[in-house]
Amino acid sequence: MTYAEWEYLATWRFPAEYDRSETSSDPIANAPQGVVEGCRAVGLDLRCRRHGRDLDIASLWWTVSLLESGACHIGLEQVLRPRRRARGVSAAPEFSGVGFSGLHTGYTAAMNAVLIAEHVQDDLAGYEFIQWPVEGSRLLMPEVRDGQALWFDPGSGLVVSRIGELCSPSLPVR
Repeated sequence: MTYAEWEYLATWRFPAEYDRSETSSDPIANAPQGVVEGCRAVGLDLRCRRHGRDLDIASLWWTVSLLESGACHIGLEQVLRPRRRARGVSAAPEFSGVGFSGLHTGYTAAMNAVLIAEHVQDDLAGYEFIQWPVEGSRLLMPEVRDGQALWFDPGSGLVVSRIGELCSPSLPVR
């Protein structure tokens, strides 16, 4: 069965770096908040600690689709927009997007953030040749510890940042 064959209760679309303070109307007001917060945290982190191809974060949008069971399907895709290019310079191929399931409205925002981070990290590395996020030469791994969604260094076991705060870590490294 493909995603196109599912019957969703509702579907919401919002920018990868969605900020509620920037708009008077909230397009995701009735969306499952634990899933939306997970998407938002991962979207914020996509700007930082990337190695490889460039990725136009400002053009990425999340799609969250809710099933009657509480399960959610997630998509992250690039919304095409006009670009300025210098004459004679070819553009890099566009990000093809990712789609996955496995999230649920009954999971905590931290659990959803880790699941989303794992899927996006795997898809970027496998198809777009982007290693994200990195610490030196090592790929960071997402994990829930003490109820928080975190990026940690698997070599040392040290926590680098909360998911969603990778650009300005607020946690002391443990």
